[in-house]
Amino acid sequence: KQWYQRRVAITAGDAELKKAFTELKNKSVETATRIKAVDNQVEQCKNRGKHAELTYMEVKQTSGATKLYESVGRMFVLETQDTILEQLKDRAAMSRESIQKLENQKVYLSKNLKESENALRELVESKKTTIAK
Repeated sequence: KQWYQRRVAITAGDAELKKAFTELKNKSVETATRIKAVDNQVEQCKNRGKHAELTYMEVKQTSGATKLYESVGRMFVLETQDTILEQLKDRAAMSRESIQKLENQKVYLSKNLKESENALRELVESKKTTIAK
């Protein structure tokens, strides 16, 4: 009778562990997908920022007499050099801010995954001690 009670307790514990492992696996896959998406977004922001910085350097080298046009949809609008330089600075700054936010999001996702793994380890250890008794 004791053996049967112990076997039932182990089976119930196994089901709980199996469920926890399944949830962790699903969470790991989801987190990995999100981290890849964040990495892709970071790369896009880096490219946009680099493009803005390079364009800024080129526009800064032009003389004040050069006509500069900004594309707006399908048309081009004549703008002053100062206006275009300011817009390029803003784009580069926005890209840096976006990168920082995305990096913070990536750290959060990684921490969240680690916490789930630790919780699962604790569950396994508690089951081991329960079974050993």
